[in-house]
Amino acid sequence: MESVGIVLQRGENNSIYALLKPNIDIISGQLFLIEDEGKKTVARLDDYFYINEFFDEKTPFSRTLLNDKIDVELLNMNTVIKAELSIVKRYNHSTIPKPGSIVKFLPEIADEKDLLSFYQLSSSQGYIKYGRLAGSKIPLLLDLNAITMHVGIFGETGSGKSYNMRYLITLLSNIEIDGKITSIPLIIFDANGDYSDFTSFNIDLVSKGRGWIKKYVMRDPLSDYEIKLSIDLSLFTAKDLADFIISLKYGDIAPNSLQANILEQVLSQHDPQEYNWLLSTREGIESLKIELQELKNTGFSPSSIRAVVSSLEIFLNKVRKYNFVSSSSSFNEQTLDVIWNTKGLAIIDFSSDGAPGVDISTKQLIVSYVSRLVLDYLTKAKYSGKQKLIGVVIEEAQNYIPSNDYPVNARITKEVLVTLATQGRKFGASLFLVSQRPAFVDKYVLSMLNTFFFHRIYHEDVKYVMSATGGLPEHLAKSLPSLETGYVIVYGLMSALKSPALVKIPWDDRIGSYTGYVMSIENILVS
Repeated sequence: MESVGIVLQRGENNSIYALLKPNIDIISGQLFLIEDEGKKTVARLDDYFYINEFFDEKTPFSRTLLNDKIDVELLNMNTVIKAELSIVKRYNHSTIPKPGSIVKFLPEIADEKDLLSFYQLSSSQGYIKYGRLAGSKIPLLLDLNAITMHVGIFGETGSGKSYNMRYLITLLSNIEIDGKITSIPLIIFDANGDYSDFTSFNIDLVSKGRGWIKKYVMRDPLSDYEIKLSIDLSLFTAKDLADFIISLKYGDIAPNSLQANILEQVLSQHDPQEYNWLLSTREGIESLKIELQELKNTGFSPSSIRAVVSSLEIFLNKVRKYNFVSSSSSFNEQTLDVIWNTKGLAIIDFSSDGAPGVDISTKQLIVSYVSRLVLDYLTKAKYSGKQKLIGVVIEEAQNYIPSNDYPVNARITKEVLVTLATQGRKFGASLFLVSQRPAFVDKYVLSMLNTFFFHRIYHEDVKYVMSATGGLPEHLAKSLPSLETGYVIVYGLMSALKSPALVKIPWDDRIGSYTGYVMSIENILVS
């Protein structure tokens, strides 16, 4: 491999400075191979700038020279790139490359043996190949054994995060183990219909290792691969339902509010199996009204009782409008059995097509229900000696696990998702949180994620990302607001590099045609 530069000097800790040829294409985050008397080291490009003998760091550029229209050719005299690099991987040594060491692009990988040698692995079993390391044709290996440590995918609109999630789903749907194709069972909360085509015309991308793929909708099904979604309220506690129902009228209520306590007191007198009838039928609501009126004799004011009754009516109207509550729910423990046994894919379509007019509070109740169901299911499996694994993908995660800065009441989802993030990994739950704004996702939950895929993010999120991840290098973090679409910085336990890596995601029309595509303005105007 031809050399592209030499090491200039050592920096602090594991950093080095190098001089690179000025005519090579490079990008911050790219990896290079350094050879030093037979010792090989991989280093990441953190920062770089151009210098030459006419203008360098020690010689301030004089504005008067420019004003005198100095010959521009002088500015090109012996130009080089001065680069700052951080050591990522050493091969059978523990030294830092000395000045004069040769800098090269990453080597070509000819076969599986070379790939394993590059990553210093004895086997690729349990790894999947993801994209290409920037500036090379080497795929980044992702360790599937770290997937239950949870994953975050973040990027602003148009940065490629939904495309990346789709790409990851295709990889997790085509895992080869001992010559057979299998998949990781997945449940996807699809906010904008970005994954709906996996059940129909792009089903071939995700079906090789799966025996069951369905889409759950909140309208009447239009095809055999669609199922009308309904949930079972008996999975919730009286307090959970009381807080949720009262919040429909009063918004983000304080814990133990008077109205919520009144409703909890009434509901707790019933078997949870009665909740579906009590809260989703006119007869059930009328029965609760009678019980509430009797509480007047115990000192509760008529106005407080009226407030609870009003909240119950709001909930009943919601249930009637969307028809999503049933004791024989369409998404239940048997559904999870099917998903596990067939390594299936369940897409819960929250888009305007799959859930027309459905408000965020209803979606939160459904997310909370499914999350509780998954946690209970995996916990039972673990204690019965049958370990299982299910991945849960949540698009627009800020609506379900919001930070204090995001004005959404999500108590019904936040508590269970925090539990899923902290305890679920022991039982085989794997969270994939997808969001435009990591700063709007609860920081505690963010700290539970151990693998990150960062696309281009907003400037305001950079400090938050650095704080929450606890180790993303400053140079890379500061490059995130200008990261090109199609590139992603992968950081965390799943990466075989065990160090932040810039990766180019391959483009596939079937993966990308239906995600974020917008027709060009000129084509719209002339059509």
